[in-house]
Amino acid sequence: MPCDLRRPALFGIGLAILLLAAAGPARSQQPPDRPPAQPPAANPIDRWNRMSPEQRERELAKLPPARAKQIRQRIWAYNHMRPDQRQALSERYQAFSQLPPEKQQVVRERLREFRQLPQARQSLVHREVVQLRSLPKPQRRERLNSEEFRSRFSPQERQVIRDLMAYLPN
Repeated sequence: MPCDLRRPALFGIGLAILLLAAAGPARSQQPPDRPPAQPPAANPIDRWNRMSPEQRERELAKLPPARAKQIRQRIWAYNHMRPDQRQALSERYQAFSQLPPEKQQVVRERLREFRQLPQARQSLVHREVVQLRSLPKPQRRERLNSEEFRSRFSPQERQVIRDLMAYLPN
């Protein structure tokens, strides 16, 4: 099944994959003077994919069943993306991981809010984010400050859009 991050459901999956770091596999406690056995993965899904199936299942067994199921679904979705989609997602994750912790927390909160919106509103918010990303910054600012934008989206949706635009890369 080809995945298209332009579709709202997959947009949500892509954004959620970005945040898997919070529930990534438990890291071994290596002494600080010993280098890691392998270089750090480009994103949390890569860390899961580097594990043997047995090791992955042991790590997932440590998590609540619903969380383990969610991670399995996200690994599957990621592994079925086209290479260019995986690359774009990895770049977004790298940018996200370089944000200060307080900004990462804002993004996590806005993504939770996004996922709690009704599906129809998620689609509308998603389309707006895609459209805004295609605009040059001056036009983007103008759009975000327009009466049409204010009338089309609730205050919560506007905040989700503004913060995702501010903190997540294009």
